[in-house]
Amino acid sequence: MPQRAAILRHVAPFDAASDSEREGLERGALVGMFSRGQVLWREGDPPTAFTVIQSGLVKIVRSLSSGRESIVGIFGPRESIGDVAVIRNSPYPASAVVCSDAATIVSVPMGAFLSWSRNSTRAASRVAELLASRLHTMHCKVEILSAGSVESRMATLLLDLAERFGDESASGAVILPIALSRQELASLVSTSFETAIRVMSRWQKCGALDTGKDGFVIHDPALLRQAATSVLGVKGRR
Repeated sequence: MPQRAAILRHVAPFDAASDSEREGLERGALVGMFSRGQVLWREGDPPTAFTVIQSGLVKIVRSLSSGRESIVGIFGPRESIGDVAVIRNSPYPASAVVCSDAATIVSVPMGAFLSWSRNSTRAASRVAELLASRLHTMHCKVEILSAGSVESRMATLLLDLAERFGDESASGAVILPIALSRQELASLVSTSFETAIRVMSRWQKCGALDTGKDGFVIHDPALLRQAATSVLGVKGRR
């Protein structure tokens, strides 16, 4: 219970709940442990709970007619996922898959969540803000996909992830503990696997970032910011 209370207290819309309301929601909440590749739900499944990520990362993916998948977004600690489907009581439009080595998920039963959110003015207000936040997330995705060159799109993506999940080191580098494959990066910015490799290799050679099994280290955030706003990206730099 303490773990559930700690995470719900800092996640919208539960941060608008009174102590007694939160205790009621926590009473029926479930905590699940998942490993990389496990599916929380599949595209088309009906929602059953309001889902919060306590630790780890989850990718939201849609299946393409080609048989491949497109990553809609990546979410991490203290973020909720699938909330629009829950609020609208409609099937999930995409699948949710764990993309970190492990993830801890808190699930508040859908019935309890909807009853609380519809009978509390403060909750209804926070739910409206949450929906606005989801719209902002969609705008960020559009911004990434319309940033221009592949270099610009990938730089915009990495800067967005760094702002949400990164930690700045004493040297000024940003440590981004998100291990993404080149295929996942390619999917996130709508490019080919080969192009994603070429862009990342160029940035590694010029010292802008390093990649490892645990994620990325951005040594030169200024270069990525320049690439994000430049049609040419890092081309021509040495």
